Amino acid sequence: MRAKLWFAMVAVAILGVFIALPLAGAEKTVQEKGRVVYHFVKAEVMQAGDVPGHVVGIVDARGLSFPDTGEVATYLNKIVFDLINGTGPHQTYTVTTFEDKSTLISQNKGVTTARPDGTSTFEGTYTYIGGTGRFAGVTGGGSYTGKRLAPLTPGGPADNFADYVGTYTLPSQ
Repeated sequence: MRAKLWFAMVAVAILGVFIALPLAGAEKTVQEKGRVVYHFVKAEVMQAGDVPGHVVGIVDARGLSFPDTGEVATYLNKIVFDLINGTGPHQTYTVTTFEDKSTLISQNKGVTTARPDGTSTFEGTYTYIGGTGRFAGVTGGGSYTGKRLAPLTPGGPADNFADYVGTYTLPSQ
């Protein structure tokens, strides 16, 4: 009788270990969505010279990110573009910094499309390439769509917004 009781206790203990270990080290996957609102603070633009309306440039942008978690984060964005009459590819790198100083760093690639009123729309995908603090080891990404709300004019407003949706995974702790 004692042997059966001892065997049952050992079996339960071993089973508990096999159930608890995977749960203790599980990765955390998060569905995300939100909006970033930003404006251009510096732009360098050059006429490419091959066809009329072909410009290339780089823009520094900053603003705020509003993820669906209810947090607010600062948003820094470096944008490289190659446009013909306002339409063409763009690539950006962003650093989003939260109040606890944790960061999400992403690479974004997409297309900007000129509109007849001088504004533009844009869409693309983003991939997380790094993070710090609670986002250390982040992987994942998603997609975005947005709009520049006014025509680009020297010294004029360049207010933008983008909505994003994606998924990221954090390593087990």
